[in-house]
Amino acid sequence: MLKNRGCRNLFFSALAFLSLSACGGEDNSESPQPAPIASTSPDPLAWQEVTPEEVGLSSEKLEEAASLALRDGTYGQAFIVVKNGKIAFEKYRGISQQEADFAASRIVELSAADLVSRYGDRDKDSPATSWSVAKSFTSILLGIGIDKGIVRSTQDTAGLYLNELATDARSSITLRDVLDMRSGLVPICSDPTSRQANECGSEYANGGNLIWVDDQMTPCLTRGLAQPGNQYPWWQNGTAPYPDRAWVYSNCDTMILGEVLSRGQSDHLSEWAERNLFSLIGMDAEWWTDNSQERAGNILSYCCLDAKPRDFARLGQLILNRGSYGGKQVISRSYIDSIVEAAKQPQAFYFSQFWFTDTQSGRRFIVALGFDGQMIAVDVERQIVVVRSSLYEPILNATGERSMLLDLDATQQSNWLASLPRGSGAEYYAEYDFRKFLDLVSEAVVN
Repeated sequence: MLKNRGCRNLFFSALAFLSLSACGGEDNSESPQPAPIASTSPDPLAWQEVTPEEVGLSSEKLEEAASLALRDGTYGQAFIVVKNGKIAFEKYRGISQQEADFAASRIVELSAADLVSRYGDRDKDSPATSWSVAKSFTSILLGIGIDKGIVRSTQDTAGLYLNELATDARSSITLRDVLDMRSGLVPICSDPTSRQANECGSEYANGGNLIWVDDQMTPCLTRGLAQPGNQYPWWQNGTAPYPDRAWVYSNCDTMILGEVLSRGQSDHLSEWAERNLFSLIGMDAEWWTDNSQERAGNILSYCCLDAKPRDFARLGQLILNRGSYGGKQVISRSYIDSIVEAAKQPQAFYFSQFWFTDTQSGRRFIVALGFDGQMIAVDVERQIVVVRSSLYEPILNATGERSMLLDLDATQQSNWLASLPRGSGAEYYAEYDFRKFLDLVSEAVVN
């Protein structure tokens, strides 16, 4: 998403942390109050922790996988393996001194000491961010929207819900087209100097860069259709004619899905998502918005969901449970089944905002992928969920809220998802390939 040369001069001013202490009043009661009766019912949303061997996994292989996922130079923060609905392995770490030194040489206003202070100790309660992993959450929310009658079907045209797409050649685009990144609409990129958004040129990468504009929704709704046969710099570097409705990874496509849901009910989409998804799976999540003022900002449905690493694993478990969680059917089984069945097709690589990835060991994972190495991977057959997150701390200098506002001339007054390495202007200096550690997880299955 963020081009490194654009972030090279980021300066993150120190955040002020306000410590609130609870003051207890004097107890003037004459007799002691009875202690509350402890509940004996287990929390259906709480994670159960087991050893790898208790669920048929090899500790040695998982340690090897974690060492690869969190190796020095990849800026990893969290690595979790869930098997049969139980946490079998997890490891967390903060920034290494070598990583801090290397990143400080790229982010010229930050010293290694600053980076160690910001990204030092990390554990299961430390926040992580999603980047494009959020696209898969948006897909699940669309399925819930279908269950609740906000959306009738993925075969409906997008124009049925968004007037902007109803009156011209774009009126034939279906929600299925948008879900599968085959809308045919041009990708949109923004410029940090002009702070304008237009059709991407040769700089197109990672779905199109929207971050420099306050209103990230409008350019997604007003963009045009790509014309079959034309050559575009964003399509195969301008070397081949564009075929009609070809697969093009587009952040704007996911923004459209979020807007379909947003217009279908009166609540802000973040509140609706909390009530109909996050609270039902035990996930404490905060979703970033753009910096527009209408309806408290547009949810950035293509990215930027913050939660604890364990909570990201809940999406994978929801898939394994075929839409059920804690004894409740959160989303219809048929919607999840459509994703699982699509993943079985030999040549399939993307469906409904999920990726399908094969490992060298022959396992196929359903994967939610994000910038800077964020990942939720699911092996349906063997009931495994793998989560990997990179080092993260939100920068909320401008408003104290998760409203995206990044100004290179006033970064001390910006709000930003300061993940490492590239989200803060640094680089990997070690190979990062998630397929390799997924291979090791697959090899960890002993029975």
